[in-house]
This record gives sequence, structure tokens and C-alpha cells, in this order.
Amino acid sequence: MIIVTNPGSNLPAAVVERYGILVAPQQIVVDGVAHDTRHGVDMAMVEGWVRSAKEHPHVVGTTAAEFVSVLRGATRQDREVLVIMTSRKIIGSFDAAQVAARTLLRMTGNEGVRVVVCDTGVTDAGAGMACILAGEARAAGLSLDEVVQLLDAYRTQVRFGFLTETLEYLVKGGRATALRALLANVLGVRPLVAFNEGELRVVAKVSTKVEPGEALAQWVEGSLGPGRRIWAAIFHGGVPERAVKTAVALRKRLDVSFLWIMPLSPSIYLHTGPGAVGVAVVPLSVLPWWPDAAPLIG
Repeated sequence: MIIVTNPGSNLPAAVVERYGILVAPQQIVVDGVAHDTRHGVDMAMVEGWVRSAKEHPHVVGTTAAEFVSVLRGATRQDREVLVIMTSRKIIGSFDAAQVAARTLLRMTGNEGVRVVVCDTGVTDAGAGMACILAGEARAAGLSLDEVVQLLDAYRTQVRFGFLTETLEYLVKGGRATALRALLANVLGVRPLVAFNEGELRVVAKVSTKVEPGEALAQWVEGSLGPGRRIWAAIFHGGVPERAVKTAVALRKRLDVSFLWIMPLSPSIYLHTGPGAVGVAVVPLSVLPWWPDAAPLIG
């Protein structure tokens, strides 16, 4: 079984190599010029684009044609391919992957090939953690159907939320209204933005006087209940100290079996801006399978 994903899953090179994951192309377009997010795009570059571009840069997901090429390469390695995607409701890459899978299966020589496309319902490290889970499950001998069942459970149970330092990038990228940004600034609150059925929604307002990590940990505990055994991913917009404080706050409230801290992917940083911090958490007890030991991905 070969795992394929898009760059929005925010997988570092070491994880890609460990699990033999194929990463499809994805572009950030800046005033008509496309930049592949797999190659050397960092936060400083994104900030420079936002400051200097005539129009706010935008993300173009993987096209069906690009996916066909990636899938053809995958089927040369294995006849079973699992495509793990970021939420279909925020980018068109999931639909493109499905079109590509159908196209590939109609091609001569692909008899017996299986391609399954899974929607994680989240993005960034939340989708990346799903890839790690799938990689561990494959290594443990689970079948393609069993891994798909595992990812279906993951999608329904994962909690993904973040706090931004500023709403400027969300407003420019069309993810929040200017009025909401104005109210947040006037009232001294940050919106806690979370995925709900694959869509981003404001689920709470947090005072700017409250430590973001404490607010996120409290939100997770309120959603799951205290002391649950979890896997957690923490992602941040250039503020590793906030990520560490979030990790400490999570460990106080929950039994953290696996913890992964990552800077935001360029495509998501484009919308959150500097200072953002967030969490993706899944309770293990609701999954049909999980590893006996935490993955070693460092």
C-alpha cells in the first residue's frame, strides 16, 4: 500500500521518507506567478508576498492531471494506493484526486489496481497526523480496508482548533469578514476557529489576556472530557514558545501518548498569519486500532 497526500498535510521530509509517502504538487499563486509549496516556501517568504503583492496570494490545490501523474507513479510501486487529503470543503484537491482515481482505473494495464481517497476533514498537522497513523497501521499489517476504516473514525473524532494573533490574513484571504476583525480588535478577543464537519467556524471567543495554550487545552478538555488518552499535534505560526506552552497545558489535562509540534505549512500560514497556534487532537479509545507505542518520527 502506497500513501499519497497533498502538501496541506504539512509533513516534514523525515516523515515522508519514513513512510514512503508521495506528496502531490500544490501552488501558491502570487500576482499570477505559481510557487510549488513543496519546494523552499517558508513563512518569511509568505509574509513578503502578503506585504508586496497587488492581490492577496491564493492557494491552488492539486489538479486532477497532476494527481494522475502521481498515482501512476504510485501504482508502479504497489497495486493499492491510499490518498489522504485535507478537508474537501476548504480546497478542491480531494475532488481532483477522486477524478484522477477514476481516470487512472480506466487506463489500460490498471486492472486490479485499487485507489481509495480519504477526506480527513481537517488540514495541516491534523491531516499529517492521519498520514502518520495510516503509516503505522500499514506497518502493523492492517489491510487497506482496515486503514480506511481507521481514517473514517479519525475524521469523525479529531478536534482541530486554532487561535490567531491577527485576523488580517484571514480577512484578506476571504476566511473572515472585516467587520468580525474590527469587533475582535475592539473587544480585545481572539476567535477560536475550529473545524466542524470539514468547515472552519468560530466556536468561541477568547480574551487576549488569556494564554492561547491554556485556552486551547481548556477547549479540548471541554470537548473530550478530562484525562483522555490522546494523540496531539500542535502547529504554530513562527511562535514555538507558544506551541511548547500549549503542549504543557495539554499534558496537565489529558494523557498525551504522542505529541508532534510543527510550524504551519505555507498554504495555511497564508491564512492565519504570524503568531497563530493550534491543536489537532484525537482520543485513542474511539479508534478501532492504534499503535502500542508512540511513533518515532523525530
